[in-house]
Amino acid sequence: MIFTSAKSGFHLDRLLEAVRYVAAQLQQKIPTAILNRTLRDAIERRQPVSAAGHRLKFFYATQVRQAPPTFLLFINRDELFSDQYKKYLAGQMRQAFGYEGCPMVLVPKPRPKNRGADTKVQPSRPGNRTGSDRKNRQSGLHKPRR
Repeated sequence: MIFTSAKSGFHLDRLLEAVRYVAAQLQQKIPTAILNRTLRDAIERRQPVSAAGHRLKFFYATQVRQAPPTFLLFINRDELFSDQYKKYLAGQMRQAFGYEGCPMVLVPKPRPKNRGADTKVQPSRPGNRTGSDRKNRQSGLHKPRR
């Protein structure tokens, strides 16, 4: 907070300097590796509170926007990410990266609940060649297609 006077011009130079400082902070892009290291250190200092036997897990984070600085946090469950812990992480990031005087947005992104469905091996269709087809072809048991 800078007190100024339009009438006498008191501290106008400090005001303009502060505006330039905040504008420069809004332009910085934090590399994902450094961001993740900073978050990991903050999480080690203060573990998130677990609720109902579940623990909040952070997978990784990335910066998706510069003005205002917006960070996407990939986590296991959205409901475990409390406002208090969001405030704590924002304070740790301000301390590490210097986002003074500008808003910071932390967006939790939960992992999909049906994650196993997209990683299952698809059953082979009649037209697909599988490993057993290859073995049969090598052993001479495979009939050529017409």
